[in-house]
Amino acid sequence: MPSSQPTPIQNNVFAVTVTVNGAGTRLAFNPDPVQLTKAANALIVYSLVSPGYYFPTDGTALVIDSPDADKEFPIAWYVNAAMLALADYNNNAQTYKYTMTVVNAQSGQRISTDPGINNDNE
Repeated sequence: MPSSQPTPIQNNVFAVTVTVNGAGTRLAFNPDPVQLTKAANALIVYSLVSPGYYFPTDGTALVIDSPDADKEFPIAWYVNAAMLALADYNNNAQTYKYTMTVVNAQSGQRISTDPGINNDNE
């Protein structure tokens, strides 16, 4: 039975696919927003599935601009050019917006989009 929201793949780990759409002008996320369960300490793993694009290594690939982001998201990992991971304490029931950026390997053009994460723990 297919679902637009995948279940955790292992002990509160959530997979998100990132695709470049719109003739290389926009990122699409599945799911968007990421809907966490009530369990604390989630791991969100982002996989970029569009060939010819990569996550930049200069700190702009995943930016969470929220006053309490440091308290909720302790670390992000650059796994490789097509995979990032984000730790989420999931301490509250707040929704967070973040900016994700990828780079076109051929042109160097950056593409950024602002998806969301719905924490679900109190």
